[in-house]
Amino acid sequence: MPSIERKDLSPNHLQVSIIVTREELKPQLDAELKKFRQKASIKGFRPGQAPASFVKNMYGKSLFADKIGKMFSDELHKFLDTTKLQFLGQPLPISNDEKYKFSIDNPDPEYRVHYEIGYVSEFEVQGLDGSMTLEKYAVADLDEVAKNDLDYARRRAGTRTNPETEILENDMLVIDAKEAGGDFETKITVLVKTIHDEAFKNQLLSMKKGDTFKFDARKMENFKDEKMYRKYILKLEDDDIRVVNDLFHGTIEEVSRLVEAELDEEFLKKNFGEGVTNEPEAIEKLKANVAGFYNSRADAIMYRDLQVKLLEINPVELPEDFLKRWLLSENKDLTMDKIEAEFQPFSENIRWSLIRDNIKAAHNIEVTKEDIFNAYWKNIAGYFQGQVADEVISDIVNRMMTDEKETKKLRKDLEFDKLFTFLGSKVNVVEKPIGHLEFQKIFDEITAKTPAIQGEDEDFED
Repeated sequence: MPSIERKDLSPNHLQVSIIVTREELKPQLDAELKKFRQKASIKGFRPGQAPASFVKNMYGKSLFADKIGKMFSDELHKFLDTTKLQFLGQPLPISNDEKYKFSIDNPDPEYRVHYEIGYVSEFEVQGLDGSMTLEKYAVADLDEVAKNDLDYARRRAGTRTNPETEILENDMLVIDAKEAGGDFETKITVLVKTIHDEAFKNQLLSMKKGDTFKFDARKMENFKDEKMYRKYILKLEDDDIRVVNDLFHGTIEEVSRLVEAELDEEFLKKNFGEGVTNEPEAIEKLKANVAGFYNSRADAIMYRDLQVKLLEINPVELPEDFLKRWLLSENKDLTMDKIEAEFQPFSENIRWSLIRDNIKAAHNIEVTKEDIFNAYWKNIAGYFQGQVADEVISDIVNRMMTDEKETKKLRKDLEFDKLFTFLGSKVNVVEKPIGHLEFQKIFDEITAKTPAIQGEDEDFED
């Protein structure tokens, strides 16, 4: 059988040479030639009757190449399967300077092929002994958030009126505006409380529908961009280059006011269902929903911090030069300059995947078919709210599980949840109170700068 030689090039990087000798190759070539000759349909000859010399001449080189290629491939895969090393990417062929002849009758004494292989040394994940402490944000002003949500729901269910005797800050005005000393006319719609100039805002608050006044249109908004001012205040198209004065004569044509819905039985039942009969109860129910929303986001931030710390504690060494060449060989559109520029996040993704898979294997974290079935069941049962029989739900779930793409996505989500639930149990968590606006700013900054923990993995492991 073929032999194999290993040569360590550097840490986590080796060369494998596979040697096939004439004595190993010749019997297999002869057997392959015989089998081909018996089965081949060659024009001018009955099946199995073509002369051996003719078959060798016509098909010898291709038979030779196929057979020796398979022998090399089988031996390489046997090496990959039997070694305990964790390989990365795919073996890369090394150019061979040896010149061989491929004579099916008289093979060379031996044939060699060489591959370079990258791998990761065996390691045990550190940092899961309970000594690590992580902060977890806890939104402290949930009452304010819940009250804002309730006010929003009331506004959404409210009605619009058109008062004629007064103007309030939350009113929307339609102003019929005519250019002072010119012939330009437009209609300006503005929410009073957003008016930039306080003196102008107070002037409008002292007026009513039908009143006329002279005003500077630039005091409506603090637009520093001329295009924005012309587009949103003057309502001019981008290609309209006419010169328009800032001063206008205005008439308050319409006052529109949103009257919030009353906190009556109809509103509360529609928005909160049975059991909520007053504002405090509505606030408490909204708080529960809001708390769940912010808690899941706080978990995401904490788990990302945990990922960063585990990467710091476990600096898994990679065969970086090998991986860069492998990336270049696998992606025709990439250049080495681009690979160098983007290698750092790519290598961190590899390291995290190795750490993750190590944890999963060491602690038997896996998603079963039953887990997937139950997750689908929960979603479907929640959708129908007890309106269909269990057998119907089971039938729907079984059909959904045949969708490989969606089931793979669900499996990934469930695995993510199991992994980080386990990791969360191995660290000390200290809550850090924070306002919801500051928390949202932090969350947005983190998600804008960094990829999600649960990103798509590169297929880099053999």
